[in-house]
Amino acid sequence: AVEEGLLPPQGVTFLEGRYEGWEGTKRIWSLEAEEIFRTADGRRISFQGIKEIRFFQEDGRALFVRADQAVLDLKRNVLTLDRVEGELNGGELLTDKMELNLEAKTIKCSQPLSLVKEELQLEAKQMEGNFQTEEYRFFEDLAVVQKNHRFWGRSFDYYAKEDRFEIQGAVEVELQL
Repeated sequence: AVEEGLLPPQGVTFLEGRYEGWEGTKRIWSLEAEEIFRTADGRRISFQGIKEIRFFQEDGRALFVRADQAVLDLKRNVLTLDRVEGELNGGELLTDKMELNLEAKTIKCSQPLSLVKEELQLEAKQMEGNFQTEEYRFFEDLAVVQKNHRFWGRSFDYYAKEDRFEIQGAVEVELQL
């Protein structure tokens, strides 16, 4: 006899599918995955083998993310990604876990992460931001290297639309001449 708690959840599986998020007639994001599973109660959707997640911006640009897997909690409208590789305005963002609130358009990362963009290398333990305004704050154990210069501070704010950044709070700089 099979124990009740060991039965797989009931639902429907789609192979090689796309799932999209809309606000009215405006497409906000899309996700392509090898496998999409929606539970029968309609509360959760899980994605395996995510090829691409695209968040569309007002000016036609997009934020791209790839992940091994994700779960969309439809009640909270929160998408949780595992083993994430993202493209942030030409830079490469890497982390083990990321949470996106699709209603508030916010990103939260409580795992160590890195961002590499041209000659800029950044490492931090956390990041929060808004994928609509494209403003991101990296903080906790922050270390930044640009060319041969090292920077430390409480937070690194990146404004992707303007492609500019600010380091704030107890800033230290090590210059190599």
